[in-house]
Amino acid sequence: MMSADTPKINLDDDSLVMLLSEVSAMAASGRPLISGLADLDDASMGKIGRAARAVRSGIDRGQPASESIASLSRVYQAPLRVAMEVMARTGSTVPIDEAGRLIRQSNQSRRRIRIASINPVLNVIVAAAVLFFVMPWILVSLSESQLIRPAFAPSITEICQAFAQDFLLAAIATLIVVGLFSLVLYWGFSRSRRGNGLDRDHATFCRWLAIQISPPDRQAATNASDLELGRLIGSAAEVAGPAFAASWAGVIEKIHGGTTSESSLAMPPDTPGPVRRCVADLVCGNREGESITLDLQRLSDLYTQKSLRHQTWWTEMLPRLVTGALMIGMMVILLRAIVMPLLDIVGEVVP
Repeated sequence: MMSADTPKINLDDDSLVMLLSEVSAMAASGRPLISGLADLDDASMGKIGRAARAVRSGIDRGQPASESIASLSRVYQAPLRVAMEVMARTGSTVPIDEAGRLIRQSNQSRRRIRIASINPVLNVIVAAAVLFFVMPWILVSLSESQLIRPAFAPSITEICQAFAQDFLLAAIATLIVVGLFSLVLYWGFSRSRRGNGLDRDHATFCRWLAIQISPPDRQAATNASDLELGRLIGSAAEVAGPAFAASWAGVIEKIHGGTTSESSLAMPPDTPGPVRRCVADLVCGNREGESITLDLQRLSDLYTQKSLRHQTWWTEMLPRLVTGALMIGMMVILLRAIVMPLLDIVGEVVP
């Protein structure tokens, strides 16, 4: 028996995916969860072993296995809980595998954004260093050599002298520029995540609804009670996210109330037409569960691709645009610093 005061464990995403793989392997081989977790409870397993001990402790205290495993993560509690419940109900390991895939996909998306932000930030650092450390020295040198006419020299020269003579001022200005650009870049990538969030949520909703109605008896799932259908749809919406689940709360209430028409379900206005038809057919029993499952899987793939295309534009095109704009800006500044003194000399020589 595990002690009741076993500390709560929060696994990182990689360790969580490894633990889910072990749980999936246990279920596929028909091995009881408790005995499998006991084997993982080893000091050599590190965090995974401690997590296995915490899950066993929760189950021994009467906590459902789904809640015990869901407590291992702050972010993915809904997918973990739903995956364990579906696996317990159907005996299929597909929900556990899908939960692991969902976590890996989210990590890859965040990693792609972090990598995409490195190049623009480095370019801005170089550009700011040239602008506040190199250019002031060049312009001050040109001004002292009288290549720039005094009529235009004072304001520019004074500013440049301030940066050229005060290293701390130049460093602060560089940090401010880099910081502001980083905030703008963060805002852009955050907007990109929000922009493709709806497609991503619909992809997740369709995939998890298909998982729940596919095994083991599709026709039985189609002919399930209103309460059961509402629970399945609610679980899929919960995996997609709290905001998505809240937008579907009214639909689930109507299903529980016995509503059987698409117009009466009052689905969220941003729900795509194909998703509407699949949900309506499931609730009304207009089609076999196998056909609905196939359509939901295809829709999930479609919305996943749309989400990835949208994110790819931000992670690939935005850094290129920023780099191009910085290069053009620096070229203009350098050319102006080189050409303007020459033009001033020509203007003084040529009447």
